Amino acid sequence: MAEITLPVFQGPLDLLLHLIERDDLDITAVSLVTVTDQYLRAIRTSEGFDAGALAEFVAVGAKLIYLKSKALLPKAPQEDAVVLDDDDVGRELIELLREYKRFAEIASVLEERQDTGFRIYTRLAPPPAPPEGTGLSAVTMERLRAIMIEVLNKKPVEAKPRAILQRDTAMTLTDRIGEFRDRLRRRGKFSFRRAIMECTTRLEVVVSFLAILELLKSGEADARQAEAWGDIEVVALETSVLA
Repeated sequence: MAEITLPVFQGPLDLLLHLIERDDLDITAVSLVTVTDQYLRAIRTSEGFDAGALAEFVAVGAKLIYLKSKALLPKAPQEDAVVLDDDDVGRELIELLREYKRFAEIASVLEERQDTGFRIYTRLAPPPAPPEGTGLSAVTMERLRAIMIEVLNKKPVEAKPRAILQRDTAMTLTDRIGEFRDRLRRRGKFSFRRAIMECTTRLEVVVSFLAILELLKSGEADARQAEAWGDIEVVALETSVLA
């Protein structure tokens, strides 16, 4: 607690309050302005800021103000007077200061978080688009696999060299996609099983399967299955090939 020097007193502020409460010192002879100026001067010359000491000074100063105002103001009639205990007033002031200190600490934490937030940069680009659908949401992969195995087991193995197979696959895939598009335009749908079963070689089976997958991936068609282990229908979407 800071040292206070007055014409009628010299010493710590809490001692000044103690003497006034004991009636050893006249509160009306104490200049609260001088007390405050001396305390603020002590804060300016100190190396660090002590929040606890400041709260203690405010508590003592508030009680000094209360005591001096009570001594200077005229007394109210006894029947209308509200009797206040000095200790109760002091406790209320201290509790208010503690509440203020809690809010000050919370404000400090929020300010620190705000300063930290200023150094966080948000992404200006839009979020990545969700992956495109495959058109197979209504079809089980087990069913596709079963149909492919069933058909491949019935088709002979080609005896063409690998280079020729790759060249024929690239050409046939484009042609096969065109054929399936024509079917969708004319009929609106076709059977996946029949499209695979009409192939004469394993190469045609694979190419047909890839062609159907390409139509599903591009959004031109959708694969639908009415019941488990039932046939799969490739259905044209109205916004694509039927437009």
